Amino acid sequence: MREFFDIRPTPVQPIQFTHKVHLANQLQCVFCHTGVDQGPDATIPGTSFCMTCHVAIDADHPEIKKIAAYQAKGEDIPWQRVYGFQQTAHVKFNHAPHIRAGIDCSSCHGDMTKQTVAVRAVNLNMGYCITCHQQHKVSIDCVTCHY
Repeated sequence: MREFFDIRPTPVQPIQFTHKVHLANQLQCVFCHTGVDQGPDATIPGTSFCMTCHVAIDADHPEIKKIAAYQAKGEDIPWQRVYGFQQTAHVKFNHAPHIRAGIDCSSCHGDMTKQTVAVRAVNLNMGYCITCHQQHKVSIDCVTCHY
């Protein structure tokens, strides 16, 4: 029943990552989410990637110390998924063609310059996607998104 009505728990993140601060410092989404413009996934960087900067920048901040602790244990941060499609929807989403078409990340993820921890700001249901595809004159054939 929850799946049918798209009722999901609000994810609680282990680190209060501040998108707002990083974007204010001129970092672009693709800097951390490597591969988003080349394939289906927007990767989430590992602790080593974060600590490349944060070994010197704001290293005493409690949230940075949490990242350093994960790195010291050799563990990845157990981020909780914010967006994603239910398995029964049989949706195959690929970020790359959307990025190449100039669709701004905020179209689907909300304005990250105003968010700290990522929240589900946009309800990515079939109606939302079809409306966007129609506006951009892109195929709405079922097999475009479903397999």
